[in-house]
Amino acid sequence: MIRLKIFYTLFILLVMNWFVMAQDDNHVCSTTFPTLEWENEFQKLISDFVGNQSNREVSAMAYTIPVVFHIIHSGEDVGTYPNITHEQIMSQIDVLNQDFGGNAHNVADYPANAFVHWAANQALPEANKDNNGRVKIANFNIQFCLATKDALGQSLAEPGIDRINYHTKGWPDPTNFSTQMTFKNYLDNIVKPNSIWDVKKYLNVWITDKSTLLMNGGVSSVPPMSTLPGIPNTATDSTDGIWCYTKSIGSYALFPFGQYFSSNIDGRTLTHEVGHYLGLRHIWGDANCGNDFCGDTPPASAQNGGMPVYPHKAGSCSVPSNHPDGEMFMNFMDYTMGPGKYMFTTDQMIRAQTAMANSPFRNQLGNHDLCTAVSNLDEQKQTTTLIIYPNPASGDVYVNLSGQKLKRIDIYNQTGSFIQSFGTSVFSVEHLPQGIYFFIIHTDKVIFSAKFIKD
Repeated sequence: MIRLKIFYTLFILLVMNWFVMAQDDNHVCSTTFPTLEWENEFQKLISDFVGNQSNREVSAMAYTIPVVFHIIHSGEDVGTYPNITHEQIMSQIDVLNQDFGGNAHNVADYPANAFVHWAANQALPEANKDNNGRVKIANFNIQFCLATKDALGQSLAEPGIDRINYHTKGWPDPTNFSTQMTFKNYLDNIVKPNSIWDVKKYLNVWITDKSTLLMNGGVSSVPPMSTLPGIPNTATDSTDGIWCYTKSIGSYALFPFGQYFSSNIDGRTLTHEVGHYLGLRHIWGDANCGNDFCGDTPPASAQNGGMPVYPHKAGSCSVPSNHPDGEMFMNFMDYTMGPGKYMFTTDQMIRAQTAMANSPFRNQLGNHDLCTAVSNLDEQKQTTTLIIYPNPASGDVYVNLSGQKLKRIDIYNQTGSFIQSFGTSVFSVEHLPQGIYFFIIHTDKVIFSAKFIKD
């Protein structure tokens, strides 16, 4: 009996460890995919969009999409989960702009010989390849901003954020729903219709806590097409948008003091879901070696998780063959861990541009003067000089920022506990115990982090 109990305990621990690792490695997407009828109509629109250019060299129109994050909480103070900070949201916007701009922070991980053989074997158009003959990493020319005005046209105190106390609204606790269907019904019938902003003006993103039994990390609507009378599970003007698990929003690397599921959270859950919002399918076509309707993505046998190494699963599909280069696990439309993804392709860009030009819920986005200036964290940092002196220090500390307007400086200890804030560039640390601290420096455009030592 004792041995049986020990075995049962070890089994439970093993299952729990697998569950945590599965969540840590990837997010489960529950987006419902369009019918073949929808895809056939979409392909006609793609053909019209591309035109008769044999090399598919497409000039991508520039779009900037206003985003509102509906942060669902139960009355917690800002910064206390799940009522996350504006800074965590800002880090997510930076990730979206990098990823859809073809400049993901880890794009240098793309192997020098990635998919060269496959691209040549498939005779991909030159427009779909880079100078090394690889499948090209595409710039969608689509950017995102935090909306400056609410649904009534009033200026937002926190750009891009709509904080909603579900107790005040009389809504159920989102953690009460433990199946995909009941949770979807909760979102579509209660949360979304009672909080959505005009879908022709905003990308609505709802973020909530969830039951520990629910594996879903995100779900998105797909772009409805005006040429169809209707498709199963299509979005309406009361449900269009994206839901994500709160702890998957933002980037640990950019803002390490947010509320995350793990340090591997890299903002790619929302990147993936925005891909669906713009008409992209999963890289494996939701079938064994299925079709994602992009000619420059190698076929994949199934979704990938974790952090694969190139080449991965070479020869897993035969028609067309993905030997010897394997599957494109680093594509944002796979389930690979966030830090392992860094690319979209040219044909995926064409799908997104087609959706933006044709969908009635997409083609007016960015035309209503709702955006702040789009700032890219890397570009801003490249043009800014940050100096903290002296460091180490025991008394007054000076923070010098060139080209940026300082808003405040938050100080955290090594364990991530908040200590205090300063609104000036000169302040004293005399009262702090000796040790290592982190400064989170907020400007009018971006956030910087720096390590500081108190003597």
